[in-house]
Amino acid sequence: MPLPLDPKIDRTMIHAFVVDFYGRVRLDDTLGPIFNERLDGHWEEHFDKLTDFWMTVLGGIPAYKGNPFGAHHQVVKEGQHRMKADHFDIWLTYFDASTAATLPAELAAIAREKARRIADSLRQGLFFRLSAAE
Repeated sequence: MPLPLDPKIDRTMIHAFVVDFYGRVRLDDTLGPIFNERLDGHWEEHFDKLTDFWMTVLGGIPAYKGNPFGAHHQVVKEGQHRMKADHFDIWLTYFDASTAATLPAELAAIAREKARRIADSLRQGLFFRLSAAE
């Protein structure tokens, strides 16, 4: 197993960040209903899965086994509360606040940069695909 990119990264730290972040998201008038519709009764599982995701992204540890695009694609297509392209901007605002509150400054900056790349990729793939004719 490869070593973490930063030896100070550990699961407890990343889990605390994830819980803080989704605590903020759950209270938001726009994002809260989307996440609560999908995750009611399953928040702890989601925290564990997203801890694995961010351990993989930030720590270089192959912990995450999933398909972020597929999961988000379902939220765009189904449910009373559906995800929209501009929701990523709200998501990033909470992400920035949580990284600042829970992660060391250097790691928070790396996390913010990676989150922006991930959000841009998801936004493009989910909402702004070019037609085959273009």
